[in-house]
Amino acid sequence: MRLIVKISAAVFFCCYSVTSGAQGLAAFRSYDCREHEEVEAEETFEEPIALSLDSIITSYEYEPPVNEDTTDGWKNWRYVENYSFGKDRGTLPMIADLGALHPYFRDRIIELIRVCKSKGIELAVVETYRTHAKQHEYKTMGKKYTSSAAGRSKHQYGLAVDVVPIVDSVAVWDNIALWRKVGVTGEKLGLRWGGRWRKPFDPGHFEWTGGLSSSDLSAGVLPPTPKIEEHYPCLNADLRVLRKYWSEWETTQSALTRK
Repeated sequence: MRLIVKISAAVFFCCYSVTSGAQGLAAFRSYDCREHEEVEAEETFEEPIALSLDSIITSYEYEPPVNEDTTDGWKNWRYVENYSFGKDRGTLPMIADLGALHPYFRDRIIELIRVCKSKGIELAVVETYRTHAKQHEYKTMGKKYTSSAAGRSKHQYGLAVDVVPIVDSVAVWDNIALWRKVGVTGEKLGLRWGGRWRKPFDPGHFEWTGGLSSSDLSAGVLPPTPKIEEHYPCLNADLRVLRKYWSEWETTQSALTRK
């Protein structure tokens, strides 16, 4: 009887260890289309979620966003409204969903948020993908917002993100020492930090282009993705879905500017 109990316990702890390890790796595993080739999932649709400041912080802690090619999947991306972070960011909503980013860049930002959290710094995602219409709105708001016209920002290619530290439920934009900690952390992950720029000084901005310029990106050139076969076996399929969803958001926000 004791032997049976010992064997049962050993099997339990073995299974538990394997499961826990798999869950830890899953947090940074890219969506693999090969796992879903023969599965017909029923489409689900939820109304878009306008996040409150308190909920933004915990939205991206461990679960990686996954884009599935559905008719209305783009409508499920999270967004935030103007003044959500105490600043005027224009009338068009800001897409704040990490699933709207290039998969490799998305995983770097998830890691940035995780590492900062381990250092006691809470980061909120202000904006991820940005439509041409939204970029144009910023352009019309003056150089303190952007000097880049529509199509010239890395945001338009899912390769840039804006974040802000949150202290006591308040967005902190002017703490240079805090920004430096966040910025250096991002640079160690291979990201370009806007806090190094002079005009405009943009410490909440991080981007990754693999060395490509805005002209390259606008011409349709994609940045080379490290370890693409190992970590992103279905990158082309992921990007196809992203482009589809970006186009839907472009159409929607362009229509809003004409009203």
